[in-house]
Amino acid sequence: MGILSKIFTAMRGHASEAGEAIVDANALTIMDQEIRDADNEMRKSRDNLATVMAKRQLTADKLAAKQAKIKEYGGYIQAALGRNDEALATEVAAKLADLEGEVVTEESLVKEYDESITSLKKSILEAEDRIKRLKVKVDVVKARQHVIQAQRAASTANVGANSRVGAALESLDRIQTRQSEQSAKIKAADQLAREGTTAGLEDRLRQAGITPGAASAQDVLSRYRKPAG
Repeated sequence: MGILSKIFTAMRGHASEAGEAIVDANALTIMDQEIRDADNEMRKSRDNLATVMAKRQLTADKLAAKQAKIKEYGGYIQAALGRNDEALATEVAAKLADLEGEVVTEESLVKEYDESITSLKKSILEAEDRIKRLKVKVDVVKARQHVIQAQRAASTANVGANSRVGAALESLDRIQTRQSEQSAKIKAADQLAREGTTAGLEDRLRQAGITPGAASAQDVLSRYRKPAG
């Protein structure tokens, strides 16, 4: 059981690491979706707020109508009492008492609606403000991610360029080495060719310090003069 437990724990550890890797790789996508979900919830909250405000208005309208009716019934009671009609005045007073009880209840409802509306508005504004700030942070993170990707691409391109430049320099060195070897071979061939010719002999004489000079004018004339006698 101990080994099986450790194997199971290791499997859970690998699953957790794999899950974290997936979450990290898709962090921005997940965050965008969570913001969209939050926006949807905010729309629902605003719809609910609108419903509460509508119900509050209906209750307030009913309250205003009953308050007006109370004033009307008050006038009726005064008129009935003015005519000494106690029975009618009592009947109207009973109706007015019911209305006053309803008014108290509906005033309490309107007050509760107002408190709820104030609380909902505050919560919605705070949530919207948090969502706005979160969107700004997400935009900053996205921009930073693009910068990092651009830097990574530039770095990769630079490494590739440096590698290509290095390869080109190596090729250039090999070409220059071959050219030097070819130049040396040509010079050696020329040297061998010159050693088998008069030019080669003259070169060796000059190197030995025995440089044949050109014939002077007197030398040439002496060859053409006839010997005396």
